[in-house]
This record gives sequence, C-alpha cells and structure tokens, in this order.
Amino acid sequence: MQPDVIIIGGGFAGTAAAITLARANRNVQVIDSGAPRNRFSEHSHGILGLDGAAPTELLQRGHAEVKKFGGAISHGSVDKLTRTSEHGPWQVKLAGGEVLESRHVLVATGLKDKLPAVPGLNDLWGTRVFHCPYCHGYEVTGKKVALIGGVNLPFTIRISKLLSKWSDTLTFYPNGLELTDLDHSQLTRLGVEVNDAQVTQVRPEETSPTGVVVQSSTEEDTYEACFTGPDFLPNDALLRDVGCELANGWVSVEHGQTSVSRLWAAGNVVSSPDQVSQAMGSGAAVGIAIDQRMLDEDLAEL
Repeated sequence: MQPDVIIIGGGFAGTAAAITLARANRNVQVIDSGAPRNRFSEHSHGILGLDGAAPTELLQRGHAEVKKFGGAISHGSVDKLTRTSEHGPWQVKLAGGEVLESRHVLVATGLKDKLPAVPGLNDLWGTRVFHCPYCHGYEVTGKKVALIGGVNLPFTIRISKLLSKWSDTLTFYPNGLELTDLDHSQLTRLGVEVNDAQVTQVRPEETSPTGVVVQSSTEEDTYEACFTGPDFLPNDALLRDVGCELANGWVSVEHGQTSVSRLWAAGNVVSSPDQVSQAMGSGAAVGIAIDQRMLDEDLAEL
C-alpha cells in the first residue's frame, strides 16, 4: 500500500510527526538512518517530566509508538527525490536502489555539528564538551567552565556572554575569533576571562566524569566543564536538489511547508536552535499541517 506520507529522518521531529500522522489514520513510512544529532549525549534536558532521560532511549520508545499506531519504520538512507508532475506522487529513491512513492514527503534529516579543529574535541563531544547553554547550562552552575571558539563566530560570541549566567568562573578561548571592543568590554563586565592563547588539545580530566584539560600554546588548565561553538551544517541536500527556496542559507519553510508543493521539512534541517522539546513540537505541528492539507486535497476531489 502506497504511503500517504514518507518521512525521511527518524529523529525527534520526524518521529513526532510520524506519531501524529499515524494517530490521524494516515499511512506513514519513516526512513531512518539511525544517526540522530544527539546520539553522543547521555542525557537530554528541558523535556517535561523526562529531564535527564537518554536521547537514544526516548527515540526507541518513540519508534515503538509509531509502530503501535500503525506506522512503519525502516533503516536506510535516501539518495534522491523526484516526481513527474507538480501534483503527482513523490518518488523516493533509497541508497540501495529501491524506489518508494507517496503523496507527501517530510524531510527531517537534522544537521551536522562541525567542531573547531582542536584535537580531542570530537572525542569528547556530547559527553564532556557541549554547545547549548539551555541544554546543559544548569548542570554547570557554579563550576569552572572553558569555552573554546574557532568556527562559528556569532554563536560563540553569544554563548560566551550567555554562559556567564551559570558560571562565574568562565574562561573564553577565542582561538582565532576576532572580538570587537564592545565584546571585550561586555565580557570584562560579566566577569569572563578572555585567554588569547591558541588551544592545541583537549583531553579528559581523569579524576572527574565531566572535567576537561585544555592545553594551549602557553599552558594547560583544568576545567569542570567545556563548551564550544560548532558550525551548524543542515543535511538539506534533498531539499536543495529539488529547488526549495532558501533564506539566509537555510531552506525556507512556512508552517513546515517548503516552496515546493507537497514537500515539507521540520526540525534541525531548517532550524538550528531546536532542542529535543522544540523538535518534537515542530514535528507534531507539521504532522497536523500535512494531515490538514491532505484533507483539503481529498475534499477538492469530492
């Protein structure tokens, strides 16, 4: 039976959309690569009633719910989206060569975090090195914290000031980022130490489950927690390849609808700040929007 909706990506946005659509008695097929953005994290925060739960565990439970309500989930990746006419079905070509068809497609493929080129950062990502103060700031309250720059200037500068709300012992290594006089002035007033030495390596502090040793060109120091500012690279090739309009380098959506008819997007693939709770909310909202659109299409045929 041809799915009403194929959802590409089984992370929090895609899974929430799938549950919403399956509960609306739509035939839903989720194609999941099994590599969610937060798979490196042991805990997730800000989820009502589930603070501290492991993201992978939550997704497993979510996938079980998709199946409980009649949806299907398969493991794989998608190479290409095509269709023969504006209102015809989408052809979804899988990496193995199989082609599936559906009336609508939702892309929820997330993004990749490109970290500064500092040896050790990737190894500690999600366990001892983080980027989001709203996800992990509370856990570092009152601790000695390092922030390492080097990739994403606007984001890193912003969290260098934001993190001072949780830590009064914050050391910011710009690591090649250029700060303005205003940045320096504000950081000084916020009590943030700016260390202009180049960071050459980070490694675990073995006596602590969260500690990090930051080695620089002049010295090394030990911190109880570490943050960095990654570059956010959306996995949006499928959307770009079919001509979706862009805004500020991201695929543009309105209530989840791209500029291409019957093609939708939700979660980090179109919105870098989305945390777990936001991704679930956006996925559910887009799922409702798709169901409503399909109803209008069906009514137009009566």
